Amino acid sequence: MTKDKLLSLVFSKKGLLSGSLKNFEERSGQREMAAQVLDAYENESIALVEAGTGIGKSLAYLYPAVHWALKHKEKTVIATNTIALQEQLLHKDIPLLLKLLGEELKVCLVKGMGNYVCLRKLKENQEQLLLLSSSEDKEMQAIEMWVDKYHEGSFSNFPFSISNSTWEKVAVESESCTHVHCNYYKECFFFKERKKAADSQLLIVNHHLLLADLQRQLKAPHQEAILPYYQRVVIDEVHHFEKIALESFSQTWSRLDLLRTLARLHSEMHPERSLLLSLSRELPQPLQALEIDLPAQRRLCHDLLEVSCVKLRDFQTSITEDRETKRRFTEEVCTHPAWKEILIPELLHLAKELQRLSQMLSGLGRDLEKFKETPVYPKLMVPLVGISVILQKCEDAALFLEQFVKDEPKEKRVRWIEKTPSNVTLVDASLDVSSLLNEHLFSKQKTSVLCSATVATARSFSFIKKRLGLLPQTARIQEGIFESPFDYQTRTLFAVPVDFPAPSHPDFFSQATQAMKEIIEISRGSVFLLFTSYEMLEQCHRVLSQVETLKRFPFLKQKELPRHLLLEKFKKKEGSVLFATDSFWEGVDVSGEALRCVVIVKLPFSVPSDPLYEAYALSLEQEGLDPFSDYSVPQAVIRFKQGFGRLMRQKNDRGCVVCLDNRVIKKSYGNQFLKSLPPCQLCFAKKEEMYSQMREFYKKTSFETCFACK
Repeated sequence: MTKDKLLSLVFSKKGLLSGSLKNFEERSGQREMAAQVLDAYENESIALVEAGTGIGKSLAYLYPAVHWALKHKEKTVIATNTIALQEQLLHKDIPLLLKLLGEELKVCLVKGMGNYVCLRKLKENQEQLLLLSSSEDKEMQAIEMWVDKYHEGSFSNFPFSISNSTWEKVAVESESCTHVHCNYYKECFFFKERKKAADSQLLIVNHHLLLADLQRQLKAPHQEAILPYYQRVVIDEVHHFEKIALESFSQTWSRLDLLRTLARLHSEMHPERSLLLSLSRELPQPLQALEIDLPAQRRLCHDLLEVSCVKLRDFQTSITEDRETKRRFTEEVCTHPAWKEILIPELLHLAKELQRLSQMLSGLGRDLEKFKETPVYPKLMVPLVGISVILQKCEDAALFLEQFVKDEPKEKRVRWIEKTPSNVTLVDASLDVSSLLNEHLFSKQKTSVLCSATVATARSFSFIKKRLGLLPQTARIQEGIFESPFDYQTRTLFAVPVDFPAPSHPDFFSQATQAMKEIIEISRGSVFLLFTSYEMLEQCHRVLSQVETLKRFPFLKQKELPRHLLLEKFKKKEGSVLFATDSFWEGVDVSGEALRCVVIVKLPFSVPSDPLYEAYALSLEQEGLDPFSDYSVPQAVIRFKQGFGRLMRQKNDRGCVVCLDNRVIKKSYGNQFLKSLPPCQLCFAKKEEMYSQMREFYKKTSFETCFACK
């Protein structure tokens, strides 16, 4: 069958989708995208795609992947950033496509080890219920009943909540897993899923797991990988991929992580739950290492950790501005007297004692070998596996601290200290993962499909290609921008007040809150107010909540409820106003009259004091580039498009997008933002004229919306 016939079979007016989907409309962009993806499969190349809202991009890449799997029996890994998209692929799009084609294909959602119950650990905890708190006891019994009844052990499938402390006690751990040597290996939920993945042709994963698999291959090339062998990959929501790669390949040390590790070894508050006590109970005679030496060394490490973290917190406070939680380690910070004379000796002392603790744990393992031929030894195996995990974590923490305090700042790397009310974290991260992704991921794939609704800036892919290391492979890349089929020109007004002060001006806040009041009344609510900082969100919410004329509109604020509950509430209550930031700029679908207006308060530029941004800026300057135009602007454009895209989710949606930050029309770089938007009605006017045009737009489109719905 020719490529044209293959595509017509599904995407044409008389195709399979037309016969099964209500209100199906042939979309040329969807068919063209599918053709580009199919070319990437056939020609072993890279497809880089931006597909506007309404294109139906998931079906456009799924059909070539399914076709290739059926014809050539080759796997495709499909990686997404969000759980919502994974569920859409797994429970809606793939079943629909296979039903239309009348074919069967093995599909698997692949999750990491920590998402599954370990039957060995569950059994151990059942035998030691007295060591659990009452709430943990109840949760453990609920897990046991569910596992026994349904033979299912995935965290996300439990129909009840499980606390972190309980889940840590029963979850599979890579460090403590004994694989084929485990008595429960044949029944193991994780290894059953791994076998299912090996037998499947389509593997659905998240970005983190895809990168964890890559990291495992780089660190331990001779060990079994997380994912089975594959040479075709689709990365959806690819605009997140670089950031997640940077996180995945960074090294982190934190107070809370180390406290948890030490508490698992021995806890003076709950000694009955410690691994040391578990070992002592099984031994026929007392052992000084277990009873005295190791608890004392653990206490020393614990005390040194707390003292060090207090001093780290004080140091971070002394070298940062008010309210800042992060501080990059510059040459100035590294030569600060408090760092050199107090903290370096303190942290090296902690590293030395952690290393001594790991050596003592290693010695304990040797001491217990004398019981190897006795009946008690099998009972020692489980806590010994836990001891080996703690030993490795103590060694890793000690090594990290030694390298962090001794190493000088390196090119293409960034280090920073971060504090929260309960934690202190040290981070050492790469600034550039482009060469790593190019060499170890994309160059090893026969086909890579990278797509998103927002990935191009000013209709160019140059920014994302550089960030992901795709420039050396330009000859293999096919690029495509497929515009949304929605009628933005008729149904969307993009408005900017030209007489507003700049965001840095003292009057911006008061004028912005006044504008929000007017806009909420004009649209009769059903508004998203999108902020770039939670601090300003709080201030605006506080002011607008006191306005008497706005009290008829239900106000909702991010963090009051989980995201999905906030959205449900927003959709159900007519005229709601949602104050939101961060995650609400994307991946949120509210269609119809429930959302009639989106307000972008400020252009979403990175915070200049963020350690990653600071280090990027310095690195780009050293390369002779401009950090603002070469990094900040493209990144902000992608975020801006995401915010704009919240308004139109279906073809009959309508409304206004208002940007209160008029730098978008007054600054030269603003053209990049405007060129990235779909063609729509524009209103760049003084605020009173803008309000007037908005009223007219809502009157006109109200009639058109009612007519279209008939």
